[in-house]
Amino acid sequence: MYDFSEKIVVITGGAKGLGYQMAEQFLAGNAKAVAILDINEEVLASAKKSLDPTGERVFATTCDVGDASSVAAAFGKVFDKFGRVDILVNNAGITSDGFAAKMTPEQFDRVVRINLNGSFYCVQQVIAGMRERKFGRIINLSSMAAQGNVGQTNYSAAKAGVIGMTRTLSDELASSGITVNAIQPGLTNTDIVKTIPENVMEKLIANIPAKRMGEPEEVANLVTFLASDKAGYITGQNIKISGGLR
Repeated sequence: MYDFSEKIVVITGGAKGLGYQMAEQFLAGNAKAVAILDINEEVLASAKKSLDPTGERVFATTCDVGDASSVAAAFGKVFDKFGRVDILVNNAGITSDGFAAKMTPEQFDRVVRINLNGSFYCVQQVIAGMRERKFGRIINLSSMAAQGNVGQTNYSAAKAGVIGMTRTLSDELASSGITVNAIQPGLTNTDIVKTIPENVMEKLIANIPAKRMGEPEEVANLVTFLASDKAGYITGQNIKISGGLR
C-alpha cells in the first residue's frame, strides 16, 4: 500500500463504483482527507457514512461536474475546509448510448459536457495551487471506448478528448512537479455492466484475452500507484487496464 499521509484527495464520482473503491484505497493509504464529489446527495451521504464512520477523514459535497459554476462551488468548499488539493481523480462520467443517426444533440452534448468538459473544469480549479506547491497528481479516467465503439459516438468522442487533454496538460505542468495521466479501463465489474444482456456479456468476455472482466479494485490499484510518490516520473501517459484488449 502506498503512503498518502498529509495528502488531500478529491475524487469526482466518488460515491460509488470505481470512485468508491479509489476512496477506500486512499484512506487505507493514510490520506489526510478524501473529498468525494457526486451529483446524488443521498448516495453521497451513504458513501460518506460507510467510508468514514467517525466523520473525520471523508468530506462529501454535491457537484455537477458538467456545470462550471457547480464545480467552482464544490472546490470552494474543499479549499475552505482543507486549504488545498494534492491529488485529483477525474472519475465522474455518464453514458447515453445510441446510433449516431438517431442520437439527439442533447444526448451528445450532455455526455461530452460531463465526461470531457467536467474533467477540464476540475483541473482548472487545482492548477494554481499545485503549481505554487510544486506538487500535484492528476489522473483522468478515459475508456477503451476512446478507440471507437458502436453506439457510443458521444462517449467515444469525450473519452478520446480526455486522452488528448491529458497529454497537453502533462506538457504544460510537468516543470511544476505535477503529473497528469489517463487510464483506459476495459470491461469492469461495476453496476453498469449488470444491465448488459447475458448473451452480449458472453461475447464481450470472449473477446478479452484474459477471458474475464476487470475488478474495480484493480483499477483503483492503478490510480493509487499513479498518485503515489513512486510514480513521480510518469506523466503524459495513457495506460490501458483491459485484460489484454488493444
